[in-house]
Formats: sequence, C-alpha cells, structure tokens
Amino acid sequence: MARKKVGWKVRVARTGGVLVLAMALIWWWIPWEYDLFPKTPPNPNERVDPDTLKLFAKGTRVLMVTAHPDDAEFYLGGTLPQLKASGAILSLVVCTDGDKSYYGPFTDVAYNRRVRREEQTAAAKRWGATDVVYLGFPDGRLTDGDDVTAAIQKQIERFKPDYVLAFDGEYPPRRSHQDHRRAGETATRAVARATHRPAWMLLYSTSAPNHAFDVTKTWDEKEALMKTHASQFVVSRNDIGNRLFGRTGDPWPLIQSLVYESAEETGVIFGFDLAEGVRAVKLKG
Repeated sequence: MARKKVGWKVRVARTGGVLVLAMALIWWWIPWEYDLFPKTPPNPNERVDPDTLKLFAKGTRVLMVTAHPDDAEFYLGGTLPQLKASGAILSLVVCTDGDKSYYGPFTDVAYNRRVRREEQTAAAKRWGATDVVYLGFPDGRLTDGDDVTAAIQKQIERFKPDYVLAFDGEYPPRRSHQDHRRAGETATRAVARATHRPAWMLLYSTSAPNHAFDVTKTWDEKEALMKTHASQFVVSRNDIGNRLFGRTGDPWPLIQSLVYESAEETGVIFGFDLAEGVRAVKLKG
C-alpha cells in the first residue's frame, strides 16, 4: 500500500513545532531572564546619601549577599577595598557555588565548586572579609523560596550588620542572571524578617541607582580582584556552553571592557570618572 504523501504545510508545521520546542528548552535551560516590560524606575529618582560618613567608618558592620563567587568583585570590587581601608567590618554570604551544576554530566561540578570557593575566599580575604559563608544552593536554579530566605536571615541575625549589600531584585537590569534576581529578592525579604534591623540596604546591579561610589582610584585593585577568579577566564572545551556557542580565546579583554564601560556610564551620571552605583534604601534611623 502506497504511503500517503505528507503535504508541505504539515511538514512546515512539524518543523516549526520542533523549533519552538527547542527554543523553549534552551530558554528554560539558560539561567537568564529578560524583561519585555521592565519596571519603570522612580521619577524623579532623587539622590540619596546612605550616611556615607557612617558607612566608611571604623567598626561599621557591612554584610554583602551575592549569588555566585565573583559577584562581589565584579559589582563592588572598587568599593569594598575602600570599606576595608576605612576600618569597616565586612562579611560575605554567597548563595550558590557557581559550579554550573545545571550543566549536568557535561561539567565537573565538584571541581568547579572547589575551585570557585577557593577563588572567592582568596578574593574576599584581599578586600577584608572577616568570613565567607557559602550557602550551597543550586547554581543557575536559585529560587526565592523560604529556605533561601531563612538561610540569609540566619546570617543577618548572626552578623548584625549596619548595612546589607545585595542585588536589586525590584529594579534589576533588563537582562540579568536569574540567580542575581532571586538572591536580591530573598535578601530583601530576609532583612524584613530578621530580628536584627540594619540601617540601610545598598542594592547593586540596579536599573535605578540613587547613589554611587567613586572607584576611580581603586580601579586597578578592582581588576586585580576580578582576576582572582581565574577559572572564569579560561575557555575549556569540556564546557558544554563553550562547545554550543563556539567560544574560544581569552574572555578577559571583553569582560574587562564591559565592566569598565559600565563604570564609565555610572560615572557620567554621578559626576565621577568611574563609579559603582547602588539603590540606597533606608530602613531605620
């Protein structure tokens, strides 16, 4: 019996369905979010001084919450050395190990975890962190669940910070890592629930900065801190992401350029050569 010929419309529909499914799977797998309709920043977005004399003072307690090893240095690597020099007491909480565990069998998760913790511990020691707490939640799949919130809340109540530095989960960049957003959302919720009340939250990686720190004189130190995360500047053929997207060569020049341009843009807004912006939110006092 002759096989019935499939019409071109059916073939097109099937091919289209496969492509849509493939795109949906890739979108689900890649841990990035893009806002078609981003939240509009406050207008006017008035400048706020987060009591900088207190912030940059001996004995001020500052807790930084990040999503991955290297976030601290990439986003506030020019500000943290200044806090160290001022005599502030610094602590770091890292929500995930940045081990690319969502790559499954295509990467060495245990190796990634060990190396990335070593790099982050070394970098944090350089900018003066008294301790680094690794919460160990899944990389690329961080949620805004109560378990993450409770873990951060525990560290707030332990350290009793005057300032909490965290990702801005309310006004994130239009395109950003989903772990960054979840880390910011849970840190904000943890601050609200904690028995200890910090005076300020300083939210970095924000689309609505109302304060900035001049990092012109500490830029070289920021770059040195970033380079501490050497594993992030080695393109491995064992990495499925590199194989899929054909990445080769040294990624440092591109990353260096992107971070520098961001600091220049923030500097233009706030009147500095190079700056790191935050959204300062007063909590008490």
